[in-house]
Amino acid sequence: MDIPPVNTILLVGFSGSGKSSLINLMYSILGRSGLIPFAQTSSGSCSNYTTMYMEEHNVLRSMRSGFCVYDSRGFDYGRTREALEELSSWMSEGVHHNQLCLRYRDSKMMTDDMENDDMGSSSKFVLRRVNCVIVVANMAEIYQALKAGDLKPLEAIRQLFCCAALRNSNENPLVILTHGDLLSTEERIDGRLKICECLDISETNGVYDIVCLTEYGFLEEECDPVSAYALTEVVYRALLISDRGQLPKKRFHHRALLILLCLVRFIGVCFAFLADVCSKLGEKEKLRI
Repeated sequence: MDIPPVNTILLVGFSGSGKSSLINLMYSILGRSGLIPFAQTSSGSCSNYTTMYMEEHNVLRSMRSGFCVYDSRGFDYGRTREALEELSSWMSEGVHHNQLCLRYRDSKMMTDDMENDDMGSSSKFVLRRVNCVIVVANMAEIYQALKAGDLKPLEAIRQLFCCAALRNSNENPLVILTHGDLLSTEERIDGRLKICECLDISETNGVYDIVCLTEYGFLEEECDPVSAYALTEVVYRALLISDRGQLPKKRFHHRALLILLCLVRFIGVCFAFLADVCSKLGEKEKLRI
């Protein structure tokens, strides 16, 4: 098998879904980094902050970990088609650290400055093929919108989840629901059931409800082993999906057989064309006789 040195896990979702906070939680649980937030989040005093560049994170803080997690810029609920096109390009072309994520609504001056910075830094980082995608959704935001009769956030998540580019070995992408701690227990369960019903996935093993770190690097609860176990299982399943999606190596004899097969097909097409031409000429000759 053609196994890459590093498996790449990509976090995608809409703005404010908690992708950067989830990265910090991975550092805290998997990397034993303490309470230092490595990824800047949009909570707290940085409420207007958004991830403008792709960020590669080695959450185990080890050069031999074998996988990395990418934090991407959040999409806009009102521009789902643009989000799907950008996501498809990431899956087909690959991603790299410090990759610029430009949107239509970005100002012209900001776009020019970022493009200049990106041109000088993009060549310094390795382009990685995405092996597994994790969809991160803000359950509190989706549930509150449903209560108000707004189906746009839920429908946007469904379109993102059902994107054909995210399918790896005919498996659905993993789903993480965040900010469930902002809801009551009954609302949290009801929101999970409605989201799973819309996405047509299992309520027990098709989705994970994880409480992320705050802007200060703390969990909402002092000790939350449930979130720690759920996050570890998500990473484990993502690595399994990545391994199942590896392609076989293309050796020399495989390429030679492919070239030979194409040559035989071409010769067959040529003979079929000549036979058709000869048969038509024979029919014309018979008519003349």
